[in-house]
Amino acid sequence: MKRTEDCGAKSPFVRISQRNDISPKQRLIIRAVAVAVAILVDALFILIVSGKNPFLAFGKIFEGTFGNKIKFTETVKETFLLLGVAIALFPAYKMKFWNVGGQGQILMGALAAAAIMKKFPDVPNFLLILIMLVAAIVAGAAWGMIPAVFKAFWNTNETLFTLMMNYVAIQFVVLYVEKNRGLTSSSLGIINGIDKSGWLPVLGNATVLPAILISVILVAMYFYIVRSKQGYEVTVVGESLNTARYAGINVKAVIIRTMAISGAVCGFIGFLYVSGLNHTISDSTSGSYGFTAVIVCWLANLNPFLMILYSLIIVFFQKGGLSLQSSKISPALNSYSSEIIIAVFLFSLLISNFFIKYRVQFRKKEKETESVEGK
Repeated sequence: MKRTEDCGAKSPFVRISQRNDISPKQRLIIRAVAVAVAILVDALFILIVSGKNPFLAFGKIFEGTFGNKIKFTETVKETFLLLGVAIALFPAYKMKFWNVGGQGQILMGALAAAAIMKKFPDVPNFLLILIMLVAAIVAGAAWGMIPAVFKAFWNTNETLFTLMMNYVAIQFVVLYVEKNRGLTSSSLGIINGIDKSGWLPVLGNATVLPAILISVILVAMYFYIVRSKQGYEVTVVGESLNTARYAGINVKAVIIRTMAISGAVCGFIGFLYVSGLNHTISDSTSGSYGFTAVIVCWLANLNPFLMILYSLIIVFFQKGGLSLQSSKISPALNSYSSEIIIAVFLFSLLISNFFIKYRVQFRKKEKETESVEGK
């Protein structure tokens, strides 16, 4: 008969557990520490690669973003555009439908608006803008519904599907530009530049009205998700498909409806590009906002109001990075250095999300006690 001995299993050196009771003050402290660490690491990086005072580089970053009225206006414009795309992704991500097709949905909305704007310049301006708006929203919604239908009925991978549809949308735009550009031009050019048919009215400057409209959508989306029955269904589907089905929720309908809304908002952003800002279209109209907005959503933990802050932070570093690389502080502070500075900051914020959600505990050194027998 074998002799068995009880061996006390040691607890792991590092224990990670989920937080359930973190306060807003603790969240703020963790975020502040993350920002401080990012600034310190970036400062050391600048000092090592250039040998220059890091504060000179930080000053150039600030100057490139808020240095004058033009730069400030451009920063506000890009912040609200990025925010608009993040708002569009918000309901889909709340449902845990990983929509990375924002770029394609924006382009399809912009394409629909541009095609109508160019085709019907003689229609009264108010009516033309209204038709462009409806067409852009419908085009974006339809483009978003395609992967949703496949997900709902055949459980396809939405990440891959929406990603691939970006490239299809790009080719549609390239085809349209090729068919409608001038013989001596490589681009479509400004549409209706003389009579400005289909152009949104300007309130102060071209940024004000789009910023107001995106702010309205932000508030509307918040109330839709938080206060409406449909928003509750989105949340339940995102938390558990089985629970949603048990509660009598039509999961397929919720998936398709939510992606239609997500695509519609992206289409609206495309309309703003064409009618309110650029007045033209190209395959680079939406830039990289469709992907950058994903980072905004994650950093904000799907809080639509925090998305404002993180959209501003990302635009601040992107525009500031461009200013830094064009400065004459040091040849070493080039585009690669700027991207590293941005990456360090974003990575620090992403890591802070981990410490907000989880508690990391280290095992304390246990004191060993000896028992003396036979004394």
